[in-house]
Formats: sequence, structure tokens, C-alpha cells
Amino acid sequence: MSKSDLQPVSIETMGFSQREFLTLFILKELKESGPSYPRALYKLLISNFTGKVHSYDYLSKIAKQLAANGDLLLIKELGRNYYELTEKGKKLYGWYQQNFKARLVEIKKVIDRFVFDITGSGERTPVDHELPEEYRRYFSKIVSVKDLVRYVTLKTASTRSSIYMGEIGELLKTKYGWIASNGYIYDISSEMEVCGSLIGQWESEKRTKRHLRLTEEGKIHLKQIADDAAHRVKDVQHYLKQVLQFL
Repeated sequence: MSKSDLQPVSIETMGFSQREFLTLFILKELKESGPSYPRALYKLLISNFTGKVHSYDYLSKIAKQLAANGDLLLIKELGRNYYELTEKGKKLYGWYQQNFKARLVEIKKVIDRFVFDITGSGERTPVDHELPEEYRRYFSKIVSVKDLVRYVTLKTASTRSSIYMGEIGELLKTKYGWIASNGYIYDISSEMEVCGSLIGQWESEKRTKRHLRLTEEGKIHLKQIADDAAHRVKDVQHYLKQVLQFL
């Protein structure tokens, strides 16, 4: 996926609609803090979440819909509408946790490793298993897979006399807990040869292993790609942190 194909990082990028996100927030806050009224909920939302959210009126509308569905109990007291979480609402919150939390936690581990490697900030979670296959498609929607593979390839080539793409695939798996398809990895290496970032030669006439070396132009590209990749993964990391606080 090229940068032109990537959408700006947002709640929608994380797999939520604004309606789902506000629903999750309301359920979580009422579950943990007890009954509250919409204005207090909205103030808490904008103080804890720095991303774009809908208006107070929209949050109130979602609360009314949840009450109409039986997920919240509407309490009218002294001219104010308070909401309390019902048993049905607790089950709905549990559904969100079950269907979203595990996926986002696993993906954040991979993102954290890339952020640490590219920027030197944060923590690097040890790899004890690969990103589950069912989460890889989602991962590829929120990052630039091409930039990550190009970054790791050029960064590795900058520290060695030569590399081959098979070891880049293994490095992605062992260092980050994630791997792109072999075909895609080799396609990217071919592109980097065409654009002059790498120069390669076959190990033998059998053409089973192609040794690649970093060029001077590749050193310039590495800086550019590292900057692009860092910007994206830091944005994704930020949003993942914020969404996970509501799960």
C-alpha cells in the first residue's frame, strides 16, 4: 500500500465508526464510574481523547439510543437526565472487549516494536509469538507495509556487506513478530533495485539467492523512508493507546 492509498489515522482507521466509538466510551465510563449525565461524559471524553469526535449533541443522541435499546437506564432528577448502565449494557461492553481488545493489543505490540526501532522511543515488547494471521489484513490497512519492508531492508543493508530477501522475511518475523507475504517482499526488493536503492547479483547460475547491496542513493532513500514510516507508526500507536483505554 502506498502512502497515497493510506487514510489519515483516525477512529475509523482503527475499525470503529464514530457511533461505535462513542457507544464504547459511554458504556465503559458508566461501568467504571457509575451513573452520570451526558455533559459530564462529554467533558471527560474531550479531556481524555485528543482525536476528532462528534459534538455533545451527537453523544447525547447516542446515549438516548442506548437507553431506548435497554443498554442504559434513563434517570430524571432535578431537571437533569442521568444514565445508568444496565445488565444488557454490561453485556454489550463485554462484546466490544471480546471482539476488539485482543486484536488491538496484538497489533500494538508490533507497532511498539517498529516505533522503538525507528525512533528509539518507547518500549520494545519481546517477541514470543507472531501476529495472528487473522489480524494481519487489519494491520496492513492501518500502516504502510511497503514503507516498513523497505525500511527494514535498507536499514539491514546499511549494516552488512550484502543481504538477501529471505533473511529480511525472517528478521521481520523474529524482531517484530510480523511478516508480509514472500511474494510481496520480493516485489518490493525488485522495485528498490529498479529505483537504484539496491544493487544485486545472483549467487549462482541457478538464480536461487540474490545478494543485494545498499547504494549511495539507497542511503538517502533510507532516511526518507524512515521518516515516513516513523510518522505513520507513531500516529497509529497514539490512536491505539487512546482507543485501548476505553476497552
